[in-house]
Amino acid sequence: MKTKWFSKILASLVAITLVLGSASFASAKGSDNKKTEQKNPVKKEDKSSKNKEKEKEKKVAVKSKTGKTVEKRLNTIDSSIQKITKSINSYFDVSEDGTADKELSKKTASKKYNSYKGKLKAEINKLRAIDKQLASYKKKRKVSNSEFDALAEKSKELQKLAADEIERVRSLVEQASTPKTEEETTPAESDETTNGSEETTPAESGETINTSEETTPTDLGETTTSTDSAV
Repeated sequence: MKTKWFSKILASLVAITLVLGSASFASAKGSDNKKTEQKNPVKKEDKSSKNKEKEKEKKVAVKSKTGKTVEKRLNTIDSSIQKITKSINSYFDVSEDGTADKELSKKTASKKYNSYKGKLKAEINKLRAIDKQLASYKKKRKVSNSEFDALAEKSKELQKLAADEIERVRSLVEQASTPKTEEETTPAESDETTNGSEETTPAESGETINTSEETTPTDLGETTTSTDSAV
């Protein structure tokens, strides 16, 4: 009887351990599956972003000799526009908020505006000439359609950049040529002076009045006593 009872206990313990082991194994598998599911989307996003970057590189890539020469010309124009922008900022003492700190006369300001405007318009004319050349290259099939689209888009961006710089120079010239008057400071100074005079004059007048009032009664008293003694 004891052996049967002991064997039943062992069998029940084995069954319990099997159940617990299967449950823990299943939960471990579930957690592993969740971890893999969480990791997989990140990998998919990375792959998609990399694919997008590769597609952009493929669109911008220029392989033909004609396209490469045009690309070099566009790069030189881009660098020259950047140099003009640096020159504008240094000449007008452009602050961080984009305003001009330099003060100029109207004549010098207009001369500088015409100078920078002429330089930027020259770069725009170069870009327009490149657009015409690209159109002829496309007709003659010296440049592929993808190359033409990429180069034409870059040319438009540079033309917009140069036009925006011309407008910026105009606003900087207006800021530098407008004289900064001292009207803002003079009223405060005049108010201070008037206030000072108003504060001092009543005290002075009050002092003079009080002194006169204090001296007259004593003088009268002295005169009356002297007459009484004489009598």
